[in-house]
Amino acid sequence: MKIYTCPREVAFGEPDYANFDIDKERAREDTHSSALKAWLRNAGYDGPNTGRIHSVPVADGHACYMFADRGPDSALIHLPYGDAYQARDIQFVPQSEIIKRMDAADRLSEIFRAAAAERKDDDSPSP
Repeated sequence: MKIYTCPREVAFGEPDYANFDIDKERAREDTHSSALKAWLRNAGYDGPNTGRIHSVPVADGHACYMFADRGPDSALIHLPYGDAYQARDIQFVPQSEIIKRMDAADRLSEIFRAAAAERKDDDSPSP
C-alpha cells in the first residue's frame, strides 16, 4: 500500500506550542481532516472508505493515516497529528486488512458509545 504525506494544498502546520490548547488542536485536526477528505474526493479518491482514519499504536501515542479509496490504487495519507508518529512497515499491510482494522475500530467505538449512554441513563435521577 502506498503511503503519502499531506498534499501541499491541504498541508497541516505546526501547532502553536507557546499557546497550546488541546481542545483547539483537536478542532484544528478535525478541520484539517475534513479538508483533506474533500481534497481526496476531488482528486478521484471517491470510494466508500475515503476519509476513514486508520490509527496504529506507536510508542506512547499513535500513528494516524487517512484512507484514500480508489479501488486497487488506494493509498494512505499520513496525518501529522500529535507527535506525528509513523507506523513501522505499514506499507506492507494489505488494503483488505486495513479496511478490516478500521471496521473493527468502528465497532469497538460503538460498543463504548453504547456503554457510556447506558451508564448515563443509569445515573439519571429516579422520579
